[in-house]
Amino acid sequence: MIDTRAAGTTWSGNHRYRAPEVLLPADADELAEVVASADLLRVQATRHTFNDIADSEGTLVSLERMPTRIAIDGDRVRVEGLVTFAELAPVLEAEGRALHNLGSLPHISVTGATATGTHGSGVTNGNLSSALTAVEIVDADGTTHRIDHDDPRFPAAALSLGALGVITAVELRTEPTYAVTQQAYTGVAWDDIAADPIAVLGGARSVSIFTTWGDPAHDLVWAKSDTGTTGWVEELGGRPVGDDIHLGRIRTVDNTTPRGSSGPWHTRLPHFRADALPSDGDEIQSEYFVPLAHAAEALAAVRAVAPSFDAQLLVTELRTVAADELWLSPAYRRDVLAIHFTWRNDTDGVLSVLPHIEAALAPFDARPHWGKAYTMPGDRVRATLPRAQEFKDVVRQADPRGVFRNTYLRGVLGP
Repeated sequence: MIDTRAAGTTWSGNHRYRAPEVLLPADADELAEVVASADLLRVQATRHTFNDIADSEGTLVSLERMPTRIAIDGDRVRVEGLVTFAELAPVLEAEGRALHNLGSLPHISVTGATATGTHGSGVTNGNLSSALTAVEIVDADGTTHRIDHDDPRFPAAALSLGALGVITAVELRTEPTYAVTQQAYTGVAWDDIAADPIAVLGGARSVSIFTTWGDPAHDLVWAKSDTGTTGWVEELGGRPVGDDIHLGRIRTVDNTTPRGSSGPWHTRLPHFRADALPSDGDEIQSEYFVPLAHAAEALAAVRAVAPSFDAQLLVTELRTVAADELWLSPAYRRDVLAIHFTWRNDTDGVLSVLPHIEAALAPFDARPHWGKAYTMPGDRVRATLPRAQEFKDVVRQADPRGVFRNTYLRGVLGP
């Protein structure tokens, strides 16, 4: 008898899962049984999404009871089960290895984050999916397939939105471990940022800019350097922030990673510590990706409509992501500026302001983050992705019964 639990809600509570319960297989055989017997099925991971991408009108399954294994072999690491980056990173560090980047919080699962194109920042850093070298997927018949770089389906499988099946393991490329020094600064004028955003965002291995679009006291440049210095921000007028740090209108409470000192990559690249809650989850998030070459124009367009969304906004974070070759990646074949919005937890209010931002960014061929709130219709999203039809063809071949399709995917991929 396979255990179950209530499906509950997403991390912020802004979406309640339609499926009444989640099945909890304990091993590969039980998972294969669940998948092969399902008419419709999706996977619930760490629930850090803000839409219904991981929901199902049929069955929900979680890997949380299945074995988790981490195996390092040379410059590759195989991660099996519901392992988070917080769990993976110290294992790599102990063996002198590292990932090229991490997201702002390490509490999310490796499989879920890579399936949706989650990212950190850095003009030369690809998203977390770009480190994948192989994916292991259980298809609708309960059969496991390993898809690596030599397989023509790899550009679809490495960032698949769960459309090909249940991702049970991934293999990632690693590099030698490295140290990072980070510091957050106030006092950098918006005009200096807007004049050359690429120069500011490219000043260190990873740079984030936080803004509320109208109050300079809430603007922040957070630089993470692997060369040991972030002092270049001070040349722009930046003043180091003390222990009490505000991210826009969000006040952090002893949960951010150490600033002003050097430390291992995984203790500095995330904004939030692995041993603390990043926040109480009382928020909604949206994010849009535009070509980095048009960063200044795109920022000016959003700033022009900022009064329309100010009442809902907690903070905007600006980051960069390097181009990759993954078909559904927001950074597919173009370096991008990621414009991230953290909103008050007011679904109706947020959905009412998103069209203003999406209209402002439309001239820049903006792509949305798959796991966050947006209102762009599916045909408009597909129009920004040159390989969308090829992805759809791979999905049809891998899942002819449509077991892994749901309302979200039908909207994104079309009929």
